[in-house]
Amino acid sequence: MTFPAPDDDWQRPQRPDCACREHLEDVQALVIPSEDWDEDPTFEDLLATGSLGVRPIDPKERFVPVFDEHGHESRLGPIHWQMGAADEIYGCYADDAELPLDRSIAAQPGVDLVEWYDREEFLIGAPGLCDSGLLAAIARAMHDPRVRAPR
Repeated sequence: MTFPAPDDDWQRPQRPDCACREHLEDVQALVIPSEDWDEDPTFEDLLATGSLGVRPIDPKERFVPVFDEHGHESRLGPIHWQMGAADEIYGCYADDAELPLDRSIAAQPGVDLVEWYDREEFLIGAPGLCDSGLLAAIARAMHDPRVRAPR
């Protein structure tokens, strides 16, 4: 079940009207350690695999239902972005790391909330970030050594 988002007129920000501190070109060369690659990839290498990307959420999906321990339903949102993370980047973070990837992303400037929806999907509330700025925030989050299991 999705909740309607009445009067939701959010449009993804465009440069220079975004609130981003950095953009993709600032972090493309950032090396992201990975257990799965022979040589640690750059963030640009990860993007080139097609296994990592962001897209704006449809306004009808801006709020998602969540249930508490008693089965009471509430809604989480607003969500502006969906981040997909597939096979080629799994070695860049660990599900049981000291700092889970969702919390690392949520700690980045401009990010209001992150819901690790399933292994390959993260829902992100970041109304002021453009897609390039959100990717930069994700790169910084993935660069943090605490998101990986100790080598």
